[in-house]
Amino acid sequence: MIKYLDYIFVLRPVLMVPVWTVLLLGHHQGSRYGYLDKSLFWLFLLFTLFIGGAYLQNQIYDLETDRKNKKLFFLAEGYIPLENARKFTLLLYLFSVIPAYFLSLTIGLIFTLGFFFSFFYSTPPFSWKNKTYSGFLSNLISYGSLLFIAGFCARADFSLKVVLLSLPYALAVGAIYINTTLSDIEGDRLTGKITWGVKFGIFNSLLFSTFLVFISIITALIFLDIPFLISALLSFPFYIFALLTQEVERSVLATKVSILFLSLAAGYFYSWYFIILILGFIGTRLYYKQRFNLEYPKLF
Repeated sequence: MIKYLDYIFVLRPVLMVPVWTVLLLGHHQGSRYGYLDKSLFWLFLLFTLFIGGAYLQNQIYDLETDRKNKKLFFLAEGYIPLENARKFTLLLYLFSVIPAYFLSLTIGLIFTLGFFFSFFYSTPPFSWKNKTYSGFLSNLISYGSLLFIAGFCARADFSLKVVLLSLPYALAVGAIYINTTLSDIEGDRLTGKITWGVKFGIFNSLLFSTFLVFISIITALIFLDIPFLISALLSFPFYIFALLTQEVERSVLATKVSILFLSLAAGYFYSWYFIILILGFIGTRLYYKQRFNLEYPKLF
């Protein structure tokens, strides 16, 4: 029976935490400029389905790299048939993008734009995920700006101002993305990927990710985004430490700490979010222990 849960955990719910967090913080920022919103539940649900589809699509076209990097074994080791994964991906996109238009035209268009980014990011011959700058920019825009704007626009109207307000989040997501490429350098190099880590190496990558966090702090200060500002200031020393030591493990820690502090900020405004995070963490630990005898995820 537990094997049917593979179809939930192949969607990588642990990696949905930063997605949910940016969405909620965007929603909170929208409350400063807009009106009462009753669609957050549906927005949260639809983005969960959509991001699950994006993550699954990425795995479909990343089988060889995942084998070499020894991770994401659901498809790479045949726990879920590839054809089933393709059909599941299509359903996730259909049941998220189309209903998004019932929330608002703006949110529907954001989902559609996100779909195009996801398609070009994962699908050959485009495969932006395998390239230095397109991989970086697509993550920065999709998981930083677009998510924030979607949450914001559930509470307020779209304007150029919301794009500017999303900058701290986009920069932070860019920094996190760069750090995530460092642990996969060897496997990516063997499969011909030219990610940020492969192209620039550990030190230069850490230097740039630290710079991005610093600029995100400055922009958050300019826009008076206090929740982000506090979270980034608390996270920044971990980026400095990773840069000084040039250890990949320290960069992973900096990434986890960034997500943790931002998630705590989101939970401060949406207390029910803590319940989702706690139950999700416990449920995932139990699943991986029972199914694969693994201790995953680990906080630190």
